[in-house]
Amino acid sequence: MRRIKRESDLVVEKIRKKIDSKTFIKSCRMSEKDFTRNRKLPFKSLILFMLNIIKQTLQKELTHFVSLFGGEKVDSITKSAYCQSRMKLKHTGFIELNDVILEEFYTHCDFKEWNNFIVLGVDGSKLNLPYSEELLKDFGIKLTKDMIMPQAIISTCYDLLNEIIIDSQIDKGDKSERPLALKHIDSLHKINHKALMIFDRGYGALWLMFYLLIKNVDFVMRLKVDFPEVDSFLKSEDISKIINYEECSEKSINQLKKLGLVFHSIKIRLVKVILDDGTIEVLATSLLDEKHYPNKIFKDLYFLRWGIETNFDRLKNKIEIENFTGLSTLSVLQDYYANMFILNLQSIIARDVQSEIDENRTKSKHKYNVNKNLSLGYMKDRVVNILTSSRQDYMDELRDLFKIEPNPIRKGRKFPRNLLHSNRKYNINQKKAV
Repeated sequence: MRRIKRESDLVVEKIRKKIDSKTFIKSCRMSEKDFTRNRKLPFKSLILFMLNIIKQTLQKELTHFVSLFGGEKVDSITKSAYCQSRMKLKHTGFIELNDVILEEFYTHCDFKEWNNFIVLGVDGSKLNLPYSEELLKDFGIKLTKDMIMPQAIISTCYDLLNEIIIDSQIDKGDKSERPLALKHIDSLHKINHKALMIFDRGYGALWLMFYLLIKNVDFVMRLKVDFPEVDSFLKSEDISKIINYEECSEKSINQLKKLGLVFHSIKIRLVKVILDDGTIEVLATSLLDEKHYPNKIFKDLYFLRWGIETNFDRLKNKIEIENFTGLSTLSVLQDYYANMFILNLQSIIARDVQSEIDENRTKSKHKYNVNKNLSLGYMKDRVVNILTSSRQDYMDELRDLFKIEPNPIRKGRKFPRNLLHSNRKYNINQKKAV
């Protein structure tokens, strides 16, 4: 009996072809001379090693990798050789691989929508980096009682219903989240579909709303009390009100000038949302039609953004992104975007498994989801197999492992905000490479 290929099979096939293509090698190498000779750690092996989620010391990982997949003597690849090889590799290669996932998924797969929108959460967080003079120079300094360390800011645009990272940025630690949001907006061509972006109150600015509107991107944005018209709206009996903003602050005008834009009047709808504790929050939205988008939908819609909080939690506490494998800016960028790719690949495989879990647990009291923590661990080593071999049993085995110990989903469960800014244990890198 012939096996039916699933969505994850098709995505993995595309990734596999990409890695093997000559054009991909050319686009990833620093110079034309790189990866032209038969080295101990050639291009494909280097890519696969960096995707094989690292948890041990770097030398142990190299030894383990070679013994399983390299066919070389156990001690044939050293940290030094690895560090030299990785300096020839652009970090953009991992972004290209992630783009393969996005193109395949949003073109050929059955993705979830809300009112014909892909719902995207946007948020940022600080990221501690290992100590080096280069990283201090390129990312900036965080001062603590005990030490000085480099610190970056990361920002992610995340598909909340499908658990896919659309775009992710890493920049200097003193950068604002709003300029990084512009890069997310400009990346939406990758999904070629109507998007609804959800922002926390740290993003509230008329210039950003204006930019979203001229880019034809709809949004929901939580506002602070000091935002124009919010205080008077809160004091009124209105639940929803359309405001025509004809002017904006000088700061917004200057920001738009930098983008080559001139502000003109825009209409924004303000909506009151009453939280469970009685607190009233104000949301700004481009969804002006009150009949099509009634007030009652916005509370649940806004709180979909908790999904991006859990994504940051997985990134920091499960993948341990702050445990970087090098001390150079290039190595930080490589590690960061390799992990973005791994998280998306995990989500794609989990989608196929989730449908089976749903079918098998129709009579269960709770809905069950794939255990993301366990499944991430199961991808260790197996990600190399699925990206190097077309054997169906490798994918079947991985999907079977993803079914183990699914998590029950209980309504009303919330996640604490402080997950994003916890003090991590990797202030001094434990897998120092370069």
